[in-house]
Amino acid sequence: MNQAHHHPCVPLVSLALLAALCGTGCKGEVAAADAGQDAADASDAGGDPVPDGSADAGGDVGPDAGADAGDAGADGGDVLGDDGGTPAETCARLPAPSGTIVRVGPGQAGQLREIVRQAAAGTTILLEDGLYRLDGGDEQSRLSFDTPGVVLRSASGNPEAVILDGNWVTGELVSVAASDVTIAEVTLQRAYYHPIHVTGGAADIQGVRLYRVRVIDPAEQGIKINPSGAGTFADRGSVECCHIELTDAGRAQVRNNCYTGGIDGHQAWGWTVRRNTIRGFFCGQGLSEHAVHFWTGSRDTRVEENVIVDCARGIGFGLGESGAARAYPDDPYPGAGYIGHYDGVIRNNFVSASSAALFASEYGFDAGIALEQARGARVFHNSVFASQAPFSSIEWRFDNTQIEVKNNLVSHNLRERGGTATLAGNIEQAPAGWFVAPGAGDLHLASAAAARDAGVRLDPGSCDLDIDRETRDDRPDVGADEVR
Repeated sequence: MNQAHHHPCVPLVSLALLAALCGTGCKGEVAAADAGQDAADASDAGGDPVPDGSADAGGDVGPDAGADAGDAGADGGDVLGDDGGTPAETCARLPAPSGTIVRVGPGQAGQLREIVRQAAAGTTILLEDGLYRLDGGDEQSRLSFDTPGVVLRSASGNPEAVILDGNWVTGELVSVAASDVTIAEVTLQRAYYHPIHVTGGAADIQGVRLYRVRVIDPAEQGIKINPSGAGTFADRGSVECCHIELTDAGRAQVRNNCYTGGIDGHQAWGWTVRRNTIRGFFCGQGLSEHAVHFWTGSRDTRVEENVIVDCARGIGFGLGESGAARAYPDDPYPGAGYIGHYDGVIRNNFVSASSAALFASEYGFDAGIALEQARGARVFHNSVFASQAPFSSIEWRFDNTQIEVKNNLVSHNLRERGGTATLAGNIEQAPAGWFVAPGAGDLHLASAAAARDAGVRLDPGSCDLDIDRETRDDRPDVGADEVR
């Protein structure tokens, strides 16, 4: 049994002290220690520098809570179509740029930091195909976006053809501290800390867009979102159609008891994480953070239509029973105590684990979807498959967790761990034969799957489309796929 949450040692101590106090039998508290390390660096990720830039507050930072999945977003094909394409491969390219355009080639990699610094609002920086060596350290190579409305993208629209490489020397390849910055259609790889780090600026920021970006082999979290050191926030951004991966080569560079993960959001309001492929976040020793994780009082996060493969933890809202959190002026749940995540939705995601190396690791597959001190979250129409037993397919934990869990299809178990969930239409213990190609992460339903037409009807607007953006009928299938 995975025991990531069950050892009595005191949490929130340093990893070194933890090992000294508990010896080899303290594997259960690594998750708690990781929570302490990550929460402590909410304003300064892992010791790397937080950009100090000016930003346009952009007016109302709070999100439109009524927005739903059918609204604006990436226009793409099936998540795993007939050709096996992933979200990052099937989403549409950005339209042609307008306004001021600056073209840059690989031979100007050493000047790129200054080109970004001098870019005026509304400028698009187009990168020609090639390798851009950004391995001079943060003072020479980090690209700091402190001006609103600047776009960095490839000229060709091919993310694999434009590679910005930190060689595990430069801490952050891209730091964003301004509103309406777009990073699109490039590869960012081998950062010592985070390939992309988004923080508040001189004021709260909003509207950061990360689109069709390949994030490969971060030594810590691939995309980090957190408040600035001055306490300003980064809200209402999006991560769409990206490919985020930790390979075997990158795994060897991860430090601090597997202090890595895909997308890590602290005190972030109204972010959308949609149509991404996230793969490989685990270590032989230690427990990785989630493929997608929003916590420490994040709010209204929308996580949908993602394909997550072979990660120790899939999707998480909240972590731990208490900790630092964001206070909201409208106080959505007065008197509730500590809330790790407010509201939000997790829907239409494929989460799978079949890697022998993952299951041979210290923690194996911990949880497909986990909610801790999450109030008001909805977990609808997700598919979670594991080739061996996880600790939980979906779990909800701690007294302040009050959620809805409906129409989810899982190969193993739903686990209540002290939280409260309204359950309906879920199917546990689904066999591998119900899915098209579970070992490859394709959890579309096979034609004979008993999950077809077995779900309950949800309120209109809750989850009207499936992972392929096909309309659900009056007898919805259980899981992320609706067979048409």
